[in-house]
Amino acid sequence: MENRRMRLVVGSLVAFAFIMSLTIVHAQTPKTAPIHWKGQCAYASTVAPFGPFGHGYAGVYAHFHWWADWVKKASGGRLVIDLAEPGAIFPTPEADLSVSKGVVQLAIGMGSYFGGRMPETAVEGGGVFQWENNQQNYECITKYGLGQALQKVYAKRNLMWLPGFADAIIGVGTNFPAPNSAALKGKKIRTTGMWADYIRMLGGSPVNLPWGEMYMAMKLGTIDGYVAGPGVFEDLKMKEVTKGFVYPPRISLAPSGIIINMDAFKALPTDLQELLARDSAYVLYAGSSNLHNQQDWILRMAAKQYGVKIHAWSSEEIQQLTQQVVEEIYPRTAAKSKECAELVEIVKKQMRDYGRIK
Repeated sequence: MENRRMRLVVGSLVAFAFIMSLTIVHAQTPKTAPIHWKGQCAYASTVAPFGPFGHGYAGVYAHFHWWADWVKKASGGRLVIDLAEPGAIFPTPEADLSVSKGVVQLAIGMGSYFGGRMPETAVEGGGVFQWENNQQNYECITKYGLGQALQKVYAKRNLMWLPGFADAIIGVGTNFPAPNSAALKGKKIRTTGMWADYIRMLGGSPVNLPWGEMYMAMKLGTIDGYVAGPGVFEDLKMKEVTKGFVYPPRISLAPSGIIINMDAFKALPTDLQELLARDSAYVLYAGSSNLHNQQDWILRMAAKQYGVKIHAWSSEEIQQLTQQVVEEIYPRTAAKSKECAELVEIVKKQMRDYGRIK
């Protein structure tokens, strides 16, 4: 009995000593320093609060700042993303080059900013009439394979791509009544890229004009309208010089994206790689409602306080225009590369499934 007690005491002391040694080792092991990623956002953080959207909740920047905050919290503070203002580190059109070379670990913006080097970004950026709403955009990326196809395109450039969504409302601001598409014939409309092709299709004249010059151009009559989201009513005070806004149709959702240096991504611990790759799309999709709500609020206030007329074209006309866009504009995008052709076909399949085109 005595020997048994002695063995129990000795065993307990050994176990206690072992547990204490683990505690001491853990206490003496320094906490791993957080990984800091430097990034640049194409959207300024200086958007002034308006209506119910306070500081930090106004503008596109807020959407991605929210994502960066989520990364820090979800990783337990192990991954911290520091976002610089537009142009602070590199010119926005050089985002793909700077991230690929490791100048920064990530960049946020629209792929169309560097579309001259990557024509596939025309499809990534929503093109013309690709999606009627954010749900279709998300579904095309996750169910129809658009996301996987875009990942392959970016991987060739040492980049990882994350869909940023945004759910913007892109329409046409006017200084003239526009109850239907015929009203745009002969009008000078400020726009670029595929949206310029759309204006030409309607018989309008696209004008390439710096963003900051739109207000005076509208005030002086240098242009008759512009393609943009309602955010410009607040950001550029365009509500003061705009008489009408065409919506629907929704020309584009102007979805943004996040590009990450592939080497930096692969250097992360496996669980953090999985966190970013698996959950970012869910988080950004959910958060995109904030921007959509902002633009919806802005449109309502512009109509109420400034008398901006909202011109909603008929569903029959929108259906006809959608078919025309697919037949006249999409083939130009598809012809730019083998990958472009693949992306366009993915989008068209979804559009056919929803009865939007023949």
